Amino acid sequence: MRRIRQVLAGLALAGFGVALAFAALEVGVRVLHLFPDRFWQPDALLGTRLIPGQRGWWTQEELEFRVPVTINSHGFRDVEHSVTKPEGVVRVLLLGDSFIEAMQVPIDATIGRQLEAQLNAGAAGGRRYEVVSMGVSGYGTASELLTYRTIGRQYAADVVLLAFYPGNDIKNNSATLEDKMPPVYGPGGALERVSSKGQKDEPPRVGLSKLLNSSEAYRFVRKKILTQHPGTAQALARLGVLDRGAMIEIPMRDGVPLDYWVFAASWPPEWQEAWRSTEGLLDELRREVSADGAHLALMVVSSRERVYPETWQTITEANPRMKDNDWDLGAPERKVLQWCNERGVPCLALSPIFAAHNTEGQRLHWLYDGHWTAAGHALAAKTVAEFLREQHLLPSHDATR
Repeated sequence: MRRIRQVLAGLALAGFGVALAFAALEVGVRVLHLFPDRFWQPDALLGTRLIPGQRGWWTQEELEFRVPVTINSHGFRDVEHSVTKPEGVVRVLLLGDSFIEAMQVPIDATIGRQLEAQLNAGAAGGRRYEVVSMGVSGYGTASELLTYRTIGRQYAADVVLLAFYPGNDIKNNSATLEDKMPPVYGPGGALERVSSKGQKDEPPRVGLSKLLNSSEAYRFVRKKILTQHPGTAQALARLGVLDRGAMIEIPMRDGVPLDYWVFAASWPPEWQEAWRSTEGLLDELRREVSADGAHLALMVVSSRERVYPETWQTITEANPRMKDNDWDLGAPERKVLQWCNERGVPCLALSPIFAAHNTEGQRLHWLYDGHWTAAGHALAAKTVAEFLREQHLLPSHDATR
């Protein structure tokens, strides 16, 4: 009997120790903001939207950054702007995806805030500029066109600057290649909406599942395993410890991650169709912006693979089947520039500029996350400000709408 009591006491002590350690981990994860908060919700038209007024922190598994985030009352990661343009203000509207949303840096370091500062610093004659950012993670040209059509045009911008990211925008615009938020095209190819099938609300949970998912420590550890230790995740899933629905599966084509086919020297038929859809969406955005009396310009976002060649080498080594194909990292950018040239749309390609600054010691793209660092946003803002002036896209006060 005494032996049993000793064993039970030991088990109780061990259980208390485990509970205490877990409680300490829970407090640490919450206090240090090691697990990202939720900022997006499904949207029947756009696929997804940021939640107006949402506040929290954004980070990722490697903890390259921990950033406080506030979504403004209009549902964008930006400061507050009135919909009605103030008298005498020249307004620039930024459309784009996660590069414009810029969760990876503080709000004052984003391209939107820095571009506004750059423009106002160089303004003459009391001229004032305002930059309105409408970037949302996961958006392709389809969601960006719908954003302009339903929300953006209300802001009466003088210049609409579309941030085009070749790394995934072409895939995003395809009804067959895109798996999370595929666009829905109607008769004649007209864009109707972007599906939200890959954007799901948090499912209702009960019992142990509800308890575990209320713990940021549990979700932090689970995400670490899912993203950084896939072999362990597979083993835990086989044992029933980890839900297979949480497993991260990378879409593949012929042994190559789907996203990288955009860099193929010769695009497969699905990708050629995706390019046709993309050009159709760009044509429609150009027509609508012009009809609203504004100027459209494109900024081709820099590709980490072009700025840091070692990144592409790492990718090809991790995917041996890629050696069976020819690749051209500059092909998507040239395709976009060709569209701009044929339509007379001013276009700025950032990859060559970023690559030229690669020797200055500061990373312009985060090593793991891939988005711009604060230095990358600063370089983009400075380059865009110069581009807008050189292209004479910024009207004087008396020419504003």
